[in-house]
Amino acid sequence: MRSKLLYFSIVISQIFITPTNLNAQSRSAQSIINQRIVNVDEYEFYEGDLETFKVEMGFGSATILEQLKDFQVLGQTIHHIDLVYTDFPKGANLKALNLNRIKEIEQFFPILVQNPLIKWNIIRQTNCQTEAAARTFFHGVIIYYEASSSKEFLKEVATKLDNYLPEDPSKIVAQKIIDTMSKPTINNVLNRQKQWTNAVFIVDLTSSMIPYNSQIALWQLLNTDKGVIKEIVMFNDGDSAPIEAKIPGKTGGIYHLKSINYQAIRSESRKVCHNGLGNNDYPENDLEAVLFAIEKNPNASEYILIADNDAPPRDMELLDKIYRPIRIILCDTDKGILPEYLEIARKTGGSVHTLKEDILDLIKKKEGETIVAGGRKYNVKNGRILVVN
Repeated sequence: MRSKLLYFSIVISQIFITPTNLNAQSRSAQSIINQRIVNVDEYEFYEGDLETFKVEMGFGSATILEQLKDFQVLGQTIHHIDLVYTDFPKGANLKALNLNRIKEIEQFFPILVQNPLIKWNIIRQTNCQTEAAARTFFHGVIIYYEASSSKEFLKEVATKLDNYLPEDPSKIVAQKIIDTMSKPTINNVLNRQKQWTNAVFIVDLTSSMIPYNSQIALWQLLNTDKGVIKEIVMFNDGDSAPIEAKIPGKTGGIYHLKSINYQAIRSESRKVCHNGLGNNDYPENDLEAVLFAIEKNPNASEYILIADNDAPPRDMELLDKIYRPIRIILCDTDKGILPEYLEIARKTGGSVHTLKEDILDLIKKKEGETIVAGGRKYNVKNGRILVVN
C-alpha cells in the first residue's frame, strides 16, 4: 500500500498574494529548502475543497516554462505549497536543484516564497528504482488555494461601496449596516478605545478593504460628538500606477480630508477607491501615508492606521523615519498577524488592535522575547519580529 500525503481541514495560512516584493520580514528560498523533508512512496494530490495549480518541472529540471503566467493570482487565498521531487538517483543530494525550483517560483510571484505565513512542504517520493520509473512521477510545485469571493468583489466594487455606504442613511440605517457586518473590526476597536481623541486616521482605501474602511464613515455618523476623528488621510497605493513605478516613499495615491462629516467621507472614499481600481498587486504604501499624515497634522494626539492584514507594507524601509506612536487597526486577522504590523507598533511605541484583541506595550518586548498575538507566536530577533514556525 502506498503512503500518501493528504491535507484535510487544517489550513496553515490564508493570505492574499501579489507578484511584488515584501520588505521587512522576507523569508528566503534557502530557509524553505532547509526545512525537514517529508518522505512518501508517491505523492497523491489532495482531493477536497481546495483548488490546485500545478507547476510541472521536468525530471532534473527547474524550468517552469512560463506556466505561472496562467495562474490568476489576484483574489486567491493560499493555503499551502508543496514542492515534490523523487529520490533518484538514490541518495543523491538534490538540494541545489530544488533550491533553483523555489527561486523560479520566486521570480514570478516573490510573495509566495518571501511571506513567512505561507507554508511550504518539501516532499520526496521514494518508490522509484530506475530513471524510467522516476520520470513517470510528478515533479514540481503544487499551489493549494481557495478561490476567494474578493475576486468577484473587485468586479462589483462600485455597487458594493454603495451598499456599505448608502447616499443618505439615517443613524438607524447606519447602525443596521454595522450590525449585519461579519467583521465590524473598526467599529469594535473604536468602541473599546474610548480614550482616543483628536486623531488622524490613515485609511487603506484599496477595494479589498471596502467592508472595513466603510466603517469609518458609518462610525463617524453615529459618533460625531465624540471628537475622535480630527482628519483623515486615505491611500490607494498609487492611483493604479504600474508596479514598476511604485517607488517606496513616492508611490502616491494619498488624499487628505479635513471635512469629516458622513457625506464628505463617503464622497472621498468613492473617489480614492475608484482611482485605485487599476492596481494589480496587494502590498500597500502604508508608511508613506503615515508620514504624509504626520507632516500634514504634526499636533494630532493619535495617528491611527487602518491596515489590511492581507497586504504587507511595501515601504518598511521608511519605518525609521516615524517618531510618533502608531495605533494600527488591523483587518482580517483570522489566520495570524503579519509581523510587519507588530514591528511598526513596537518600533514606534504604538499598538495593534484587531476584531477582538488589543496588543499593547510591544515596545517593552526585548530581544529574544516571545509575543503571542492573533493566535500565533512571534520572536524578537535582531530588532525585528519574526513568525515562530
